[in-house]
Amino acid sequence: MRRLLGADLQRMYHNKKIWIALFSMLLVAGMFVVMQYTAMDYEVPLSRVIFLPMTFYGLAAAAFIGFYVGEDFSEGTVRNKIIAGSRRSDIYMSHMICVWTAGLLLFALTTFLTVSVSLPLFESDVAGAEVAMYFGLGCLTVLAMGSVFCMISMGIGNRSVAVTVCMGLAFVMLFLCLHTNQIIAQQPLKNGVLNPHYVDGWKRMFYEWLHDVNPMGQIAQLSEMKYLNPLRWIVLDVIWMFVSLGAGSIVFVKKDIR
Repeated sequence: MRRLLGADLQRMYHNKKIWIALFSMLLVAGMFVVMQYTAMDYEVPLSRVIFLPMTFYGLAAAAFIGFYVGEDFSEGTVRNKIIAGSRRSDIYMSHMICVWTAGLLLFALTTFLTVSVSLPLFESDVAGAEVAMYFGLGCLTVLAMGSVFCMISMGIGNRSVAVTVCMGLAFVMLFLCLHTNQIIAQQPLKNGVLNPHYVDGWKRMFYEWLHDVNPMGQIAQLSEMKYLNPLRWIVLDVIWMFVSLGAGSIVFVKKDIR
């Protein structure tokens, strides 16, 4: 397993897709910082900028993971690993660890760039401990999202189809996030009168739960540095990871690989 993981990490390091994804995220981070600094006629708080670039992370991760994992099938690398005697469960776990590593790298470097550039430009309204807490929650979201995309890509076993399905799922999660966020953001009163679009009771609980179970919904909360329920956030991400590991590994072990 150790040699297999080392070879996969080395291959990932030399894969151009991860560097394209990283460059794209850093470019998005720079653009968001410039937009926030130049487009507002008031001093923008730092909390609105630190994790804002992560709104595009889901799309970048879907594309990278679909390509990276799919290439292993398209180029016959997975078949060769099996012929060489590697266990399928080890192959699956190795890919998952590589995906987690890449995701955390993208998240950490993007956040580092955003914080480094933003500190002298924006009003500092958050403490270091708060940033660290949200960074930890963001790491869990990155791991959960990577687990889902890796499970899909390993199950499909075709680069083009994997990228298409992962990107499609990323867009579905994004649109669902926009819908639930719009509902949750409604206030009981609007211009001093009752807001007919405000939902309460079990309906609100349902939309908040749906917002949390969706990794894109978690990213929306991360970008605003406002969470609904941090414990639920953590539990749901852990569930996503274990389900993806268990179900994905079972499917891959039984998969007919040619």
